[in-house]
Amino acid sequence: MEGRNRDAAATLEASCGLADSLGGASDMTNHTTHDTSVKLCECGCGQPVHTPASRFIRGHQHYRPIAQRFWEKVNKGAPNGCWEWLGCLTASGYGQIRIDDKMIRSHRYAWELENGPIPDGTVIMHTCDNPRCVNPSHLHLGTQVENIADRMTKSRQARGVTHSEAKLTGIQVVEIRRKVASGATPQVLAAEYKVSKATIYNIAARRIWKHIP
Repeated sequence: MEGRNRDAAATLEASCGLADSLGGASDMTNHTTHDTSVKLCECGCGQPVHTPASRFIRGHQHYRPIAQRFWEKVNKGAPNGCWEWLGCLTASGYGQIRIDDKMIRSHRYAWELENGPIPDGTVIMHTCDNPRCVNPSHLHLGTQVENIADRMTKSRQARGVTHSEAKLTGIQVVEIRRKVASGATPQVLAAEYKVSKATIYNIAARRIWKHIP
């Protein structure tokens, strides 16, 4: 009898222990919650940042899309509907941004974001005459000759053709450089444009008319 009682007690103890174990697991499951206050990295990777004050995991700020970083540097409330670039500027006042370790003028990149790659042999011109503007609706394709003519018409160039002794125009300078690159000799070009061979050499080497691209 005593042996049977000890066996019953052992069985009861074991069953109680098993119940406690299951109960403990159940309690753990019931108390598991998801912390909705976790702040995620703003690069879009889905990983939590290390501190609540951080916006990115170290190094992940570079993961943001280039287009997003670009438009963050644009003021779309400028006068005349212009969207003015707020970042780095060239000496001539055009915006520029680094893309794949290359400096690119911001208005050209804005046009590409809207329309795709710029066709070879063309330039991006402004209808608003604001070099900082990156509003795609103020940009259009053109040739280098058209761009020079546009500058001259708008009187933006104060050198070269405005000089009292100038014999060439900006358009002719562009033509001369193109012809030299195609193999025309300075002697032939000098006779054609009625200037000296030294002038042709200096134009081709960009020693003079430096303001003409």
